[in-house]
Amino acid sequence: MYKRKELKKISNTLDKEIINLINEQIWLENNASFYYLYLSTQFSMNGYSGISKFFLEQSNEEREHMLKLVEYLLDEDITPQIPNYNYLEDLEEKFNILSHFENSLMNEKRVSSSINDIVSKCKEKGDIKTENFMQWFVIEQREEENKFKSIIDDIKIIGDSGSGLYELNKQLGSVTEEE
Repeated sequence: MYKRKELKKISNTLDKEIINLINEQIWLENNASFYYLYLSTQFSMNGYSGISKFFLEQSNEEREHMLKLVEYLLDEDITPQIPNYNYLEDLEEKFNILSHFENSLMNEKRVSSSINDIVSKCKEKGDIKTENFMQWFVIEQREEENKFKSIIDDIKIIGDSGSGLYELNKQLGSVTEEE
């Protein structure tokens, strides 16, 4: 006969390091959402309603990403740390179309790096479930970085051309309607 092993209680709680990294990601997504909202208002105030609409949609996407992470932690019976502030109060950037998009790309790269840190920690800790959950974010970030790179390339080609900026404004304003 075989000996029956004593069953150990299986815990559904995530590793504390992974929880901390996810909470940091929640903060980054929140910050990105507010930053894109700020850019949306800046473009609107400067007459670029299409680009303003584009950044408003980016803001909404980042908020959705934050909520997706919050829901994941809640599903794991973990209380997420909800950001109750942002650091944009003192942000005053001179209006420059190219630099706004370059700063946005840097922001997306920072978010990608944080997501990669979470995935690496999941691999290290053997947390396959969270690693699989994070794959959606890995793919999303690749798309976001490529989108901003493409827009930056277009802006560099256009330069200060009024007709080119008009077309870019129109194009980015209609991108959100197509999705």
